[in-house]
Amino acid sequence: MDKLTSDRCIFWVTGILVFTLISCGGYSDDPGLGQVLARSGKNRAELVKVLKHFSKKKEDSLQLRAAYFLIGNMDGMQTLDTGSVNNDRYFNYLHSLKVPDYQLFSVASKGIDSINRALKITPSAGEGSYVDELSIVSAEFLIRNIDSAFHVWRNMPWDKSVSFDDFCEYILPYRCTGTYSANIRDFFLDKYRTLPDSIRSLTGMQAVGQYIVRDVNSWFVENVELLPKYPFLKPMKFSDLLKGRVGECSEANSVRVAALRAMGVAAAFDQIPNWGNDHLPHFWYKIVDPKNDTVKLKITNANTARYTQHIISASSFDEPLVGGTPSNVQVNFNRTIPKVYRSCFSKQTMSLAWISGSAEIPPFFQNVRLKDVTNEYLETSAVNLGLSSGGGKRKFAYLCVFDNEKWLPVAWAEVKNGKVEFKDMGKNIVYLPAYYENDKIVPAGDPFLFDLNGNIEPIVADKRNEEVRLITKFPVRTYVISWESHMLGGRFQLANAPDLSDTVTVHTVGKLPFYETVIPVRNHRRYRYLIYQFSRSPAAWGDGWISELGFYGSDRNGKEVKLSGTPIGNPGEYPHLIEKLFDSIYFNVYKPDMSRKERFAGIDLGEGNEAAVTKIKFMPLTDDNAVNDRDKYELFYWGRNGWSSLGLSKAVGGVKYVTFENVPANALLLLKNTSGGKQQRIFVYKEGKQVFW
Repeated sequence: MDKLTSDRCIFWVTGILVFTLISCGGYSDDPGLGQVLARSGKNRAELVKVLKHFSKKKEDSLQLRAAYFLIGNMDGMQTLDTGSVNNDRYFNYLHSLKVPDYQLFSVASKGIDSINRALKITPSAGEGSYVDELSIVSAEFLIRNIDSAFHVWRNMPWDKSVSFDDFCEYILPYRCTGTYSANIRDFFLDKYRTLPDSIRSLTGMQAVGQYIVRDVNSWFVENVELLPKYPFLKPMKFSDLLKGRVGECSEANSVRVAALRAMGVAAAFDQIPNWGNDHLPHFWYKIVDPKNDTVKLKITNANTARYTQHIISASSFDEPLVGGTPSNVQVNFNRTIPKVYRSCFSKQTMSLAWISGSAEIPPFFQNVRLKDVTNEYLETSAVNLGLSSGGGKRKFAYLCVFDNEKWLPVAWAEVKNGKVEFKDMGKNIVYLPAYYENDKIVPAGDPFLFDLNGNIEPIVADKRNEEVRLITKFPVRTYVISWESHMLGGRFQLANAPDLSDTVTVHTVGKLPFYETVIPVRNHRRYRYLIYQFSRSPAAWGDGWISELGFYGSDRNGKEVKLSGTPIGNPGEYPHLIEKLFDSIYFNVYKPDMSRKERFAGIDLGEGNEAAVTKIKFMPLTDDNAVNDRDKYELFYWGRNGWSSLGLSKAVGGVKYVTFENVPANALLLLKNTSGGKQQRIFVYKEGKQVFW
């Protein structure tokens, strides 16, 4: 049979199958598609209209297959009901802003707070409602989406190597999260209408994709502060994203993926369910170009100073290590990665949601569109385990990582005769094997370190006890050290003249200030103006960022007290105003307004209230995770029954550590500040040092 005859036969058979599907509600080659149509209810006519449209012409046979792909995989998708959220007032305001990225949080916060004050409202966290995709999608939209996707696939020069299967998965889909815009392809096609002419010098999909991503990054800000501060801004309509031009990693990458796909660049939406040594999931885009993959050297998870953000964003900390950190402090250079999953449009027959049947499974794995792509990014090994009693009765088991509060499942495997193999696992991570029952994680064995060599090292508490001295509840990251280093060269000064012309420097920050620092002052003269002079001139990013500052002197009874007065100097940028510098709340941060000329911050004690300063206590911008003498700490260890408390302790006598006695040796430990704070990591205590995981 020649090619022409073959093509005619394929199209003829396809037409018959479409007729059968439309007439009888079934499809012999794909009964699932017929079931999808049956479940579409009143919207069935819209979906059938799409199939009829692309079955009229022989040259539309691929478009018809694309329609099968979209409609056949649409079942179970939930889409944000745009009528259930209305934050237009905020996103209209954000759209009006024209400020540099580094000023966005400050200016946006001030504006949003002003809107709420004017309306006399305190919005609660947003909820929104979701509807079945099958019940709302229109034929007009699907036809336009398919035609547009085919246009770029067939006409953009960088798409010549993209297979039809990859086209269906990475260019054709109109969504990668729970919200999308019906006009998103038109938006980006119009925005980049001159793109093919302007990139003639570029070769390959990677180069074109990076060109597009750089443009998106020039107007969309990936910001980790704004949405957590104002949770009522979520969930966000896609139009809100384009209008507000700000979001966290999930929102930012959904925009990047939409832009790439609109221009015919095959793009995936990948994610980590939870970091291995931190809390929260993470999302990023991936240009799918097998012939020119950017991952040349995979991530190992070793705690070394290696840049890996070009492989997975946020996986490494870019700041160079500054000397001066105490030798018994663990410094972290990266976030570890246990597993990577791809959010596909198509249902994945190897996903747990597909094969689990009636078994209860964790919420994350209820997504039938998850594809395990860990091996594309990481150096991995398999984890083979024997499980605790009951393994034979459970069909599935999980490996969990600790998210600062609880164990979260990140990998699954089938249980066979009480044993299990977890494939392609990230190394240098502490895991807990578990089952999932009644919406809870049930331990199925001891936690263990899966080391860099692929060895399993169980972490089991000894009967032998020891005394431990703990200095922090969280590992110190290089960016925290970088924040602290901004104070190097800063000067603490005292003065009496209103113009500060008679300032006396009593201390210059000459070594890295590790968290809270106390400086004795031996100048016994009395002064009215007490200030901190920022370290660099002209102003630089991060200069003057301080969590807390206190000047101390003696009261009339000779007792040392914290001196109070009127704040002077650089007023700070909203909401990090100068008042935060003296409020005794250490997680509040003062950040100078870089547009102002004042290069200092301090207090005016007032006329007649001059005082002799005896000491200065300050803390640079940090994560406030080191032990302090203000709070009590509770230590926990992991035993057969989960977490058990080892009691409370407090730092006394000016030391920067807390002591606990009768701690089981080699146990997995967790230190919490009873006054609050969300960052706390599991660790073991070895040779007088905390080793965090």
